[in-house]
Amino acid sequence: MITEQRVFSAGGLKVLITGGRAPAALELARLLAAAGCEVHAAESVRHHLCRVSKAVVRSYAVPSPAREPERFIAALEEIVRREGIAWLIPTCEEIFYVSAGLERLSRICRVAAPPLEQLRRLHSKWEFIRRAQELGLSVPYTERVRSPQEWAQFTARIASSPEEVFRGGYVVKPEFSRFASKVRIVKPGRREAGATEGNWISEETAVRLEAESYPWVVQQFIPGRTLCTYSIAHEGRLAAHAAYAADYSVRGGASVYFEPLSHSGLLEWIRRFVRMERFTGQIAFDFIETERGDLYAIECNPRTTSGIHLFRPKDGLAAALLHPEALGESVIEPQPHARGMLGVPMLACGLTRSRSWPALAAWLSKYAAARDVVFRWSDPRPFAEQLFLLAELRRAASARKQTLMEASTGDIEWNGGTS
Repeated sequence: MITEQRVFSAGGLKVLITGGRAPAALELARLLAAAGCEVHAAESVRHHLCRVSKAVVRSYAVPSPAREPERFIAALEEIVRREGIAWLIPTCEEIFYVSAGLERLSRICRVAAPPLEQLRRLHSKWEFIRRAQELGLSVPYTERVRSPQEWAQFTARIASSPEEVFRGGYVVKPEFSRFASKVRIVKPGRREAGATEGNWISEETAVRLEAESYPWVVQQFIPGRTLCTYSIAHEGRLAAHAAYAADYSVRGGASVYFEPLSHSGLLEWIRRFVRMERFTGQIAFDFIETERGDLYAIECNPRTTSGIHLFRPKDGLAAALLHPEALGESVIEPQPHARGMLGVPMLACGLTRSRSWPALAAWLSKYAAARDVVFRWSDPRPFAEQLFLLAELRRAASARKQTLMEASTGDIEWNGGTS
């Protein structure tokens, strides 16, 4: 861990960020600008947080990566050439489309994206588990279900003679998904009445699950607390690392409160994984930690995630991303006092989940101590931009008959294709 302040100056280095709708992308833009970079942003939605940030010199509208991947890559090429971009840094799931065009883009700038095949293996909730098992790392028992017929066979098998690993329940989720969307937890013996609280469903409901998301993974349910990490690695060496507990989330999805967690077990697990993968880039993991302290990795996100909100400019994250060779064996970590939150969702957590005075007091203390990761007095416009982005996504959701969550990623998400 770096204990002294380390100053990194990018000297006007031009960086292009994609995925500017995400608070994590805004955080990265601000960190890079504070380090001296000239930050540009490219997005396929009209309204996005980076569009109006003082950290961003210019924002560009580009085609949807998921719907027009060829035109998306061509637009990035044009921006890079015209502006003399030195680094292209994708932050959301458009990273898979950037990686598909890596051969073209890497001829004209440096691209912070691993090869597509490696990204696919890590993004897949089935392939990642298999890879971790190969490396001798701890993961839950997991199976893949590729069709309605296989699902029927699985549920019949569990009903007749449930294996020990599934006696405590099992988790069902699409092989490629995000933000815990469509995740369901099945509790054997649980009846329909009262069974649908949160992500829990009964066995009866599980049998009737829709087939739209195949292939699925079925994973052993392990009780415990959810821990999340965000790291940067270079050629298998860890350059930056942050961990936090997912204590506050909306409807079982992504965490909305971020407080650094010092955890040597997490650090060593990730250090070993990135070394064996020879990984370069941004990478994040979700874990379950049992009451005994055992760690089980449940999924991997090889991109920018909310853990970046724990870093401040003086920590030197820009150096870890753009100039990791200069760090030697040091690993940049956030300061222990760092606190961050997505203010509106965190407020909703307090209003809906604080069912006792101690729980309310705990939430209030955390809410008071954390900074809103979007709002800055020196850069206030992204906070208001959230309303315009929300309105745009609502219109898209209505037009396409999607949920708001589906609309928020529909034009960038990647579900295992080859392009």
